[in-house]
Amino acid sequence: MLAVTFLPLDLKKRKAMGKLEKCLYIVELLSRGKPMSLREINEHWEYSSFYDGELLPKSFGRYKEYVSAVFAIDIECDKRTNKYYIANPDYIENNALYKYLLSAFHVEALVELAMKHKDCVVLENAPSGVEYLQLILKAIDQGVVIEFDYYSFNKKTVTHQQRIPCFLKTWEQRWYLIAEPLSRKTPTVYALERISNLRLSEERATPSPDIKPHTYFDACFGVNHEVCPPQLIKLKVYGSQVDYIKARPLHESQQEIKKGEGWSIFSYWLRPSYNFYQALLWHREKVEVLEPEEVRKEVRRLWRK
Repeated sequence: MLAVTFLPLDLKKRKAMGKLEKCLYIVELLSRGKPMSLREINEHWEYSSFYDGELLPKSFGRYKEYVSAVFAIDIECDKRTNKYYIANPDYIENNALYKYLLSAFHVEALVELAMKHKDCVVLENAPSGVEYLQLILKAIDQGVVIEFDYYSFNKKTVTHQQRIPCFLKTWEQRWYLIAEPLSRKTPTVYALERISNLRLSEERATPSPDIKPHTYFDACFGVNHEVCPPQLIKLKVYGSQVDYIKARPLHESQQEIKKGEGWSIFSYWLRPSYNFYQALLWHREKVEVLEPEEVRKEVRRLWRK
């Protein structure tokens, strides 16, 4: 008789998550751009929080297959050097979710060393609200309405909300929920750190089909969903701020169109919003709006307030 052993569900999940985490660590390691031999991979592996013994060729081969099947990321081996590399790095570079996950795992892999040298690591307070991420994603997955209390900075009040969760977005290291009212009117953006007492209801509902996460904020700045037409905006940036804006673009549409001694001109295609104007004011005299004139006037008005 064939004996079948059934693992408890939580144990199965732990094993699956352990494999997933290990595979993400390997992808993150190879995504740094330098091909690595299995020996070199093991040298890094030994100092990671996932280390449970040396990676043997057979087990590494299984991880390669898993990465290909789950993430569509291909790990190949250069037979001349016997070193492994990611064959389709553009697939990661153009996928914001993968970049976010790999960034998170790059930090997680350093947990043991970070704890050992905790006096040498200075961090900001972790954003609150992240404890609701799993519950919100569960609601989206099951297609149910969520209920929560929300604190408004403007009104200084807490209101009870019933909403259809549409999708999640990060901006400025904060998490936001975009959710639709039961009346199907305009969706609202909620900062997760101002949400409390969130729970799943028994009412079933899914977002309207015209709310598409990857296009909802097209040409918008941050989490301001503006309905005004996008405009071509040109900024002249001075001094060392040029390098700062090159390293951390103000918007995904940013292009450097002209440069000179100590300055550069950048163009943007976006819908001007409160968050955009605040970003410009933060750079103070190092950034000048060249056009359009109405944006230039609005910045001048805000500067004088």
